Amino acid sequence: MKVSDRRIAEWWEAPGIDGREAFDEEILYLNTLIEEIALPRWAILVRDRMPRWGFEPCAHRFLEGLEQVMGMIGSGRVCPRFGGCGDVPLSVQRRLDHVGVALLQWAEAGNGTGSLARQLGEHTPDRAEAAQAMGEVVLGIGQGPAFLDATLDRWAERAQSASARNLVDGEEAPLAVLAHHPCSYALLWNINRLTHSVGNGEVPSVLVCIPSLRVAPKLDPERVCTLRDVGEALARWLQGFPPQHSLGERVYGMIGPRDEVRRWLVASLYKTLKLWLVYLDGILGENHEYFSLI
Repeated sequence: MKVSDRRIAEWWEAPGIDGREAFDEEILYLNTLIEEIALPRWAILVRDRMPRWGFEPCAHRFLEGLEQVMGMIGSGRVCPRFGGCGDVPLSVQRRLDHVGVALLQWAEAGNGTGSLARQLGEHTPDRAEAAQAMGEVVLGIGQGPAFLDATLDRWAERAQSASARNLVDGEEAPLAVLAHHPCSYALLWNINRLTHSVGNGEVPSVLVCIPSLRVAPKLDPERVCTLRDVGEALARWLQGFPPQHSLGERVYGMIGPRDEVRRWLVASLYKTLKLWLVYLDGILGENHEYFSLI
């Protein structure tokens, strides 16, 4: 195997689902195809953009990024992809700005009639300090990593009340964890959890990255369902079956004509989704059957 081919094959060796390092038979099969197909550079770059660590189902725009990858397969062209780590859509950033300002206003005057004010409860000095910390950090998410880290460090040093210290004390403090994972689809839900914890005197906690997928059926049921439907459509395409529904027709249209390069790409994409789906089965307590590539 040439050095370039080895680099393509070793893509699967990078940290994968649940820390898996060993190749399984399907990945070995995909790698043997590399020796039989003259892969153009665009195909290698498209495979590099497929779901793995750094492009995960917990991201705000994972499904949009997945759709872009399928479009790249069909068009034979590489383009930027949504859904990577740190990707915060403008609509979410706008919501963060509103929430951050509302928290600071409540901290200063205790006014407000929305759900945030109800969750925080009675205006007290301890709750006001916690709300101020939350407001400044939430607003800091849109100011870049350096500004955000400086804000967190300042609060870790100056927080006086237990409510504020519980939010910012240490790298694993919930507000610090949340601020460093703004790409999580559960970001706004987590902020609501924190305000509720402050208002009720509870120990705050957040769910980001892979753990947040445990609540996906409740928070964003279409996320998991769409992922399963796309995986099923790719499997049917690989087997030469017609699409079963309109989403499948859309998938078929995006990935384009059947040739050996696109078959390798679609099989690789299906494998990456299958790894995530099997992982989701484990954390959701479900059991589904999946098409085997071999």
